[in-house]
Amino acid sequence: VIEVWIQVQRKWMYLEGIFVSGDIRSQLPEEAKKFDEKNKLFKTIMTDAYRDPLIKKQCHITTRLADLSAIFEGLERCQKSLNDYLDSKRNAFPRFFFISDDELLSILGSAEPSAIQEHMIKMFDNISSLRLIKVSDTVTQAQAMISAEKEEM
Repeated sequence: VIEVWIQVQRKWMYLEGIFVSGDIRSQLPEEAKKFDEKNKLFKTIMTDAYRDPLIKKQCHITTRLADLSAIFEGLERCQKSLNDYLDSKRNAFPRFFFISDDELLSILGSAEPSAIQEHMIKMFDNISSLRLIKVSDTVTQAQAMISAEKEEM
């Protein structure tokens, strides 16, 4: 029971940071809904453990292992859907293969076009940043590429 509990906590901590963000929630509404269901059950278990912190007693609750296993399986499905989503973005723009899942999530989860700046050098050889200009309230364009040597194109 304790091993499953620890696995659930690790997976929940990773996914909670992703699905709490409004941008990712809006892009993956079904997965966010599934996460919310598992999140609610996990928080109920954690609240119960907080109120009665005797670990042996918590582990011997008859439904505890089944609940934790169900949460873990649900979180695994959420992560698989998230990975499929990231793969679809990478297939649409192959340069995303050069950055980690967390870095890609930070780009996709941000409404700010400037979020890509810190990852440019990883995706494009010797391009350290872009000069972005605001064309209108809703449109931002890249005006120039800036190399690591500060050359502009």
